Amino acid sequence: MVFASSFVLSRMIGKSFLPNEDMSEFQLVIDTPEGTSLQGMEKTVLGLTPQLLKIDGIAHVMPTIFERVNHSHILITLKPLGERKRTQEEVAADVRQLMAAHPGFKPTIVMRTPIGGGESASYPIQVNLTGPDLRQLSGYALRLLKDVQAMPAISDSKAVVNLSNPELRVAVDRQRAADLGVRISDLARALRLMVSGEDEISSYREKGERYPVTIRVREDQRSDMRAIGGLMVPSTRGEPVRVDNVASIERGFGPTIIQRFNRQFSMAIFADIKPGQPLDQALKSIGTHARALNLPPGYAFRFSGQSKLLDETTNNMILALALASVFIYIVLAMQFESFVQPLVIMTALPLSVPFALLTLYMTGRVLNLWSALGVLLLLGIVKKNSILQVDYTNVLRRQGMPLREALVQASETRLRPILMTTAAIVAGLIPTVVGVGAGAAQRADIAVTIVGGQSLCLFLTLLLVPVSYSLAEEGLDRAKTFLRERRRGVAETSA
Repeated sequence: MVFASSFVLSRMIGKSFLPNEDMSEFQLVIDTPEGTSLQGMEKTVLGLTPQLLKIDGIAHVMPTIFERVNHSHILITLKPLGERKRTQEEVAADVRQLMAAHPGFKPTIVMRTPIGGGESASYPIQVNLTGPDLRQLSGYALRLLKDVQAMPAISDSKAVVNLSNPELRVAVDRQRAADLGVRISDLARALRLMVSGEDEISSYREKGERYPVTIRVREDQRSDMRAIGGLMVPSTRGEPVRVDNVASIERGFGPTIIQRFNRQFSMAIFADIKPGQPLDQALKSIGTHARALNLPPGYAFRFSGQSKLLDETTNNMILALALASVFIYIVLAMQFESFVQPLVIMTALPLSVPFALLTLYMTGRVLNLWSALGVLLLLGIVKKNSILQVDYTNVLRRQGMPLREALVQASETRLRPILMTTAAIVAGLIPTVVGVGAGAAQRADIAVTIVGGQSLCLFLTLLLVPVSYSLAEEGLDRAKTFLRERRRGVAETSA
């Protein structure tokens, strides 16, 4: 019954991959409206800097603009843990409150994680929607984002959906282009060369350094449809042809970036979970809303990032626990020269898991990578008490003492060293449980699991091991007696 409760407790406490560690820094990511100039973006981030520095606990602010003109990462460095009274989550909450006055910037907080991996890997929740049509896919992504934002356990949610990037579209009349001898590749190459300036046409060296040379038309011509239409492209006939002779140019809006997965368009939704909230419950809710979209054939959704790592880690941890149990059994079987007594010793292992989960529930924690590691370490610590009881019982029985008396005396004799070692372990881990500083969260999760599991399951294992030993030995004696009587009956029948 105690072991069966572990399945109930695991659902009550929930699961997450990694806790948000107080690493004294995080990033504020903002995306201003499309069309924002570099000067306008610079004015925006520099205007936010003094406001952020006024927040208690922030030491430095370093804004950067990269990837896109309207995309900025503002690195916020906090004061050292010993010089501030506020946690990283409290400072981040003030930043969110400040940015609530600027919803057009699409602000999100990206917490730094011990595993690293950049901006996308820092979000615990990542949902990728894939499909053949970009605009229809964006509609599904925005609908799912609205549902995600309404969840109370979710924070800093955003969708990588932006179809408002102003652009000039060149629609080629393929029949006319073929009549004039203009290849589509030549037209695309000419436009890329003269409008975007991405192609390197030459290079020059100066003082041992090589510099690429690119060209493009003036800025006023790049934004003028008639000027672009007047650009000349080569033809197979040897005479240049104007762009507007083979294509029509019109203004429109398109995506800022195009992402693909499995040769399909992909749009991602990123989100974080609030402190103390389990990741698995949030994923189940998001999965329910995603299935409620009733995506047509060809469209699908999948979780990635920490969401995917959580499933992989859970499966790997179950495998690790199983392998640990097998190796423990092999070592004990060699040590005690018995196949049964290692099973008696290992009866305490299943009891340690529910008590470890109960400790997490009582302390308001979730089962994550560090607390799961604590459970793995707990298995090795718990079995030592059983080894002390079983080993001394074997010694007394070899001296001729009956089974019941040997069990009682072994339990009485080994009680003091068991209590002393348990008290030493608990006392040694208490500073880690209440510790502060860098890495305190992960160390505390490991220590809390060991302290609670070892303390709560101690007295139950002290009772269980002698009873298991007695039942196992009595069962072996009955089996041996049954085999002897059967052999005797076979011998008499033969006679």
